[in-house]
Amino acid sequence: MNRRLFMGAFTAGAVTVAVGNADGASAADQVTVFNSQVSAQSFYADGLNSQAACFVTESKAVAYAHALVAVQNGTTGFDADGVTPRLNGGSAINAVSKNPDTSAMYLTGVEKARGTLKITHTGYDDASDKNAAALSIDLRTAGTAAQGIYVTATDGATQGNLIALRNNTGLDDFVVKGSGLVGIGTVRGDNPRAKVHVVQKAGTDAAGLLVEGTVRIGNAAAAPTGVDAAAGGGTLFARDGALYWRGSAGTVTKIASA
Repeated sequence: MNRRLFMGAFTAGAVTVAVGNADGASAADQVTVFNSQVSAQSFYADGLNSQAACFVTESKAVAYAHALVAVQNGTTGFDADGVTPRLNGGSAINAVSKNPDTSAMYLTGVEKARGTLKITHTGYDDASDKNAAALSIDLRTAGTAAQGIYVTATDGATQGNLIALRNNTGLDDFVVKGSGLVGIGTVRGDNPRAKVHVVQKAGTDAAGLLVEGTVRIGNAAAAPTGVDAAAGGGTLFARDGALYWRGSAGTVTKIASA
């Protein structure tokens, strides 16, 4: 197998082989320009701060001038057992890292109205893709302590939603706001009115909350005084082990003794 060693970058348009660091690749670094397609079997680099390949495009006038496009034209995947790969069942991109001290992939963007990573699953209207997922996470090795999904804000608290799941028109089916408030079935874009705000879906007999098992209510430090005018109703709370109800008019009634 022939191997070509490129210590640098490619730029879009005419294919350009450039020498130097990826972040500093520019026209001044150009060594050889190929005005037709270039096919390489392997890129390999071994050295301090070396990069096997870098792809850069500076086109500003053409929409979707991608720096790199990877297409898998194969239409078969796995055998019927769903595990054994077929010969031509490869992915468009297969990124593998053996370095335990850093991430396998870094992704940075400066978007204002797009996701830094945009995933589109083109589904099947006959639901034959019921076992597919737009994002699939497999935590391998029994006993691993790795986190499945982790969101943090290293520069300080943010204002946007940390998680937003929207499938039903006009609703936030599940949302975690930047404030930490959680909404389930709330009006899309509204702020939850409690630490956890659950709204029963209109036109259904399904309960707003169902617990199969026990529900524990911890003692309140003091009888609640606030009233959620938008929701009406009242507040159920415990004090010194006894159960109380505070109605919307402010009347506190003891329901059960400690």
